[in-house]
Amino acid sequence: MKLIIDQLKECIRSHPDVLNSSIGNTPSWKRTQCIVLAQIISDALLKSEVLKGSKTNHKAASISSMTLQRIFSDSYTEKVNPDLRFLKTLDKLAIFLGYTSLNNFLSHQSEKEKETEVLESKKQTEAFEKLIFGYCQESFKCLQNLPAINCGELSNYVFDDGPLKKRIKKALTKYSNYNILISNIENKATFTISDFNMVTVEEDLVVLSVTESWHFEWKSANDNEVNRYNKENRQSYFLKERDGKWKIWDNHNPDYNELILEVKKAYSTQDLSV
Repeated sequence: MKLIIDQLKECIRSHPDVLNSSIGNTPSWKRTQCIVLAQIISDALLKSEVLKGSKTNHKAASISSMTLQRIFSDSYTEKVNPDLRFLKTLDKLAIFLGYTSLNNFLSHQSEKEKETEVLESKKQTEAFEKLIFGYCQESFKCLQNLPAINCGELSNYVFDDGPLKKRIKKALTKYSNYNILISNIENKATFTISDFNMVTVEEDLVVLSVTESWHFEWKSANDNEVNRYNKENRQSYFLKERDGKWKIWDNHNPDYNELILEVKKAYSTQDLSV
């Protein structure tokens, strides 16, 4: 019951008739404010389509300021089992807010809560998508810096003590030893990400999958032969929350070793021809 009444109170405080009245900016409502509120509600109920035509219209439109004072001072919690008269008062409050009854009010509140949950979930998903995109963008900058090893701002997206960061450093070291360069980096799109799917959502762990397409050209710094790398696959990301901030802890890339093997093969062939 407390949750229901709290919802009614919140909606009443934000009602235009209340906001535009003498009690609209009063933070705490006591006896005087509740007398004013009772009049505001009664005036609105007299005009309500729900109560029109009733022989007891004036009686149905009246509401006790003392009852309102109990509601807004939270003394209603002393009522373990609210009586029928009290429930009728809640009905009147719901009608004042533009609903046909208390049940009608509650059904709409339930729908609003669901909409809010969907909206919050969407915002969270968009934040995770932005995180993955930022990570991919920063990863490509790391490739652009080769043969220098520079992790740039990866720490903004990946935990420094996580397994993914360690693998990135290891891969960059290998590429650097093979002395490779990433070419045509200025004009062509190098990667795209799409089709996000939330696999697991827990309080401090999120697992999501995403389709990634990587397209770029690479070559050895002392060789003019250009090699093309084109790969699309489905990757899984493991995100953790720490100190109120989400970052990538690890990921599963089924083709993680493919570029390394390509570079190693080209490097070995080059050495044999010398």
